[in-house]
Amino acid sequence: MILIDAEAKVDLLNNEAIARTIIKMLRHRPDQAVTFGVHGDWGAGKSSILEMIQGSLEGDKKVVCLKFNGWRFQGFEDAKIALIEGIVLGLLDARPWAPKIKKKVSHCSSGSTT
Repeated sequence: MILIDAEAKVDLLNNEAIARTIIKMLRHRPDQAVTFGVHGDWGAGKSSILEMIQGSLEGDKKVVCLKFNGWRFQGFEDAKIALIEGIVLGLLDARPWAPKIKKKVSHCSSGSTT
C-alpha cells in the first residue's frame, strides 16, 4: 500500500472540529492578534487542518492566508528573514494597494531612508 504525503481538503482523520474551533476563534475577535500552534506526529493531519482553515476563509476579502514551508529553510542560520520576506511578498501579491507599499519597501531596501 502506498500512502501519499499530501494535505487533504477532505477530513479523513476527524480533524474538522479542530479546524472549526480555530476558525471560530479567529472570527470571534478579528481585531486582535492571535497565534495558534498545530502540533502532532507525522501524518496526524496538521497540514490538512491548515488546508481546511484556508478553504473556509478563502472567500473573505479581509483575510489573506499565507503559507510558509519551514522545512525548506531547515538548517538555515536565520530562517526568520525568509519567513518575514515570505509574509511581505505574500501580502504584496494579495492586496491591490500593494504596488504603493512595494515601491516604498524596495526604496527602503535599496539603502534610501526617504
